[in-house]
Amino acid sequence: MMDESKVGLTSKQKAGNFIGSFGLIIILLVIFGLFSFLIPGVYFTWVNLRDMIRFSSFVGIGAIGMTFCIMTGNFDISVGSMLALAGVLGASLAPRISGVGGVIVTIIVALFLGFINGVFVTKLKIPAFITTLGMLFVFRAIAYIYTNNTPQYIQDRFWISIGNKTFLGLPIPIYIMAVCYGIAYLLLKKSPVGRYIIAVGTNSRAATLSGINVDNIKILVFTLIGLFVGIAAVINASMLGAANPGMMGDGWEFQVITAVVLGGTALSGGSGSLGGSLLAALIIIFLKTGMSNAQVNSYWQQVATGLVLIFAVSLNKLKFWLIGQTQ
Repeated sequence: MMDESKVGLTSKQKAGNFIGSFGLIIILLVIFGLFSFLIPGVYFTWVNLRDMIRFSSFVGIGAIGMTFCIMTGNFDISVGSMLALAGVLGASLAPRISGVGGVIVTIIVALFLGFINGVFVTKLKIPAFITTLGMLFVFRAIAYIYTNNTPQYIQDRFWISIGNKTFLGLPIPIYIMAVCYGIAYLLLKKSPVGRYIIAVGTNSRAATLSGINVDNIKILVFTLIGLFVGIAAVINASMLGAANPGMMGDGWEFQVITAVVLGGTALSGGSGSLGGSLLAALIIIFLKTGMSNAQVNSYWQQVATGLVLIFAVSLNKLKFWLIGQTQ
């Protein structure tokens, strides 16, 4: 039997492995170095770096659930509207049930909305794109109707402290994001659920034949999206001091999907990287903050975000081509 340790890799495969291992880190360092040079004394400061990582938690936490979802070969484009609906419901009830109650309601509502998406996709056999596209409008419309398009301001000190207070010099959202990624890693790598998610994304028919309840796994994945969207909604509302039904989560779904794809998760399912999603979330926020600090027009910032998404897919395809695999 051939010793695998002696099997040499071609230069193309080595390049593919290099891109997969260090590509995102290099991109992040290039962005950080570029803006540090262009706007010295503003971008490269501890306060700015800390704030960028704090803001990245909003995208990074949402990217956890989306990573799981795309790994099963599905995706959810309703997460921005889900974020808004859960946020305004929790914020509106906080004055009556306390900030702790408002936070819990926000997470439970988002979790339930994710569960509904999962049921529609699996039990009604509606494709995920159609289901979540429809829910994108439904969730946002309900948020408008419920609030009469009025922002729900948060006065509770506990809720406000979640997104703005620090502990040992670091903002609390960074700790929350670290805990979320730690739990997600254990779920994906150390539990049967993680293996089932990968199996469903690789070949759902084969997963069914092996005894895996594919529908239940998909429902679980969409419910997990809701869970992490709820946590992100709590943080976002805390940072802003309000939950706005129109502005909250607007376009957020594209940032989250961009982070997951740029992070190396295959759109066809079956493989993904939580660490890659986290690095990609940092890249998106570092780029956006740098352009804002450099006073780049907001429309050009949207152009840059779109180009990053295209680049993400291209980089992923290049990696798989180099190592000789199909995506």
